[in-house]
Amino acid sequence: MIAKIIEGRSFGGCVGYVLKKDSEIIHANGLRTDSAKTIVQDFNFQRMLNPRLGKAVGHIILSWNTADKNMLNNDIMVSSAKRYLSKMGIRDTQCLMVRHHDRKHDHIHIIYNRVNDYGKTISNSNGRYKSFKACKELNAMYGFKQSEGKQNVNRGRLKGNDRTRYQIYDTVKAGIRNSRNWSELKNYIRYRGVEMQFKYRSGTNEVQGISFSKNGQTFRGSAIDRSLSYGQIDRALNGIDNTMERTHRMEGNVSTDRSMDTNIGETIGYLASALFSVPEIAPEQEDPFIKKRKKKENYRLKR
Repeated sequence: MIAKIIEGRSFGGCVGYVLKKDSEIIHANGLRTDSAKTIVQDFNFQRMLNPRLGKAVGHIILSWNTADKNMLNNDIMVSSAKRYLSKMGIRDTQCLMVRHHDRKHDHIHIIYNRVNDYGKTISNSNGRYKSFKACKELNAMYGFKQSEGKQNVNRGRLKGNDRTRYQIYDTVKAGIRNSRNWSELKNYIRYRGVEMQFKYRSGTNEVQGISFSKNGQTFRGSAIDRSLSYGQIDRALNGIDNTMERTHRMEGNVSTDRSMDTNIGETIGYLASALFSVPEIAPEQEDPFIKKRKKKENYRLKR
């Protein structure tokens, strides 16, 4: 199971999209489900408890792997969705769950009011992190297959922002694999139509974050995927650089060691030659000591 989080301003537009053909309302809380019109009216009525909140529409899509199809039914989906909302801190508010049957994989749309029953705003802080953690825990609890990531997403079905987001994801991921530093990464993705911008801490040169742009649309790196945050990319690039640096350093050390071994060998050879070599005497020459001894022997014989 995976989740996609969306926030908006219009309950009418969101409800109209969710209640389309091949849809089925499987759960509702605090809402009349006679028609799309009454659902929207009830959402907007509670919204007026906190009229200053612009994006009061909470919209979450829960999707399951096709491998889970045989174990899913409406009750299981509602049960896991309620647990998901609880882990996200979404409670005491209106909620609508609608199942769609237009895809190979099972999925439901959850619409909830970010203005709760008491007029308080339901926080969206760290929503993506909490969602990832909640899905991981629920997958383990129910035995759902863990998603293998963006690699299995059907790019051909994507439209609008989602299409651009995945194009950026694929380009930057390829750039990281083929670059040794930030400069090479920037040139790689720019050649393929993606620009990147750094966000700096106010008044300093310290990088706080990164965003990517394509076709006039800009996304924060972490909003595209957690692996595309500034910190994660920097670690990936440094890992590549460090590996190469270690390789060069090791090669340099081996070369230096070999050179030192050669020099030491040559020095030892020179010293051994100097200490233990015997001067060569030409065949026609005779050792002067031997010559002197022979003279003495000849003199004694003559006497």
